[in-house]
Amino acid sequence: MDYRQEVKSLKKALRTLVFLNQRAEATVTEVANAVGIPRPTAYRLLETLAAEGYVERQDHCTIYRLTSLVKELSCGFSDSDMAVEIAKPLLRDLGKRLGWPIALATPFESEMVVRVTTDYDTPKAIDRYRVGFGVPILHAQTGYCYLAYCDEDEREKIIGMAKQSPDPRQRMARTRERLDSLLNRVREEGYCAREYAAYREGGVGIPLLINGVPIGGIVMRYIKSAMKFGQLQSDYLPELRNVAEQINNNFNARAFAR
Repeated sequence: MDYRQEVKSLKKALRTLVFLNQRAEATVTEVANAVGIPRPTAYRLLETLAAEGYVERQDHCTIYRLTSLVKELSCGFSDSDMAVEIAKPLLRDLGKRLGWPIALATPFESEMVVRVTTDYDTPKAIDRYRVGFGVPILHAQTGYCYLAYCDEDEREKIIGMAKQSPDPRQRMARTRERLDSLLNRVREEGYCAREYAAYREGGVGIPLLINGVPIGGIVMRYIKSAMKFGQLQSDYLPELRNVAEQINNNFNARAFAR
């Protein structure tokens, strides 16, 4: 952003909230030193935040602490959002190492929606999908990974929506025995590799689990004519699993630090 468009007072207020979040309480002077602002400015910021209900001043002193209202600032930020945020740089680095396009998708109704993609960072991507692009859940490798690991009630709800869909790419929902067999295999093997005749690209997906709970899946696409299945298993699956584990570990480290 152009520095001329920045609201400097807002930046100072946000830094103040971050500092207070790291401490049980702080004085005006401590806030001023931490944020790098004059003491009168720190006082005005704290009093403004107190007037809005985000901090409170302790009686008979100039010590401030956060109130429970600050929790509302994160109400719209889910575990899934934090995992996506953590995954972005890790998947970018993975895409550079492997050379093939990598994406992370999370479920929304009966679709898997792209949340992170390296499609525009590699020349090997035949088709390029933007963030926000939705794929029918029973047409996506990440969709099968998610369904294999989510709880039964949610699985049945999603399959029910897919079954009602007129989209032919969701037809697997109408062949329940075959679908259940595929999901069992995904659970046993820990990945889903599927290729469709209509596309030059194939894909291998793995579930993205946060403390054992699925939030979506990671997929690597490849040119079918350039990939042997043995190479997929030996060279690429371990890398995908490692990055999924790293996302989970980094998630827990950040959650513990909050």
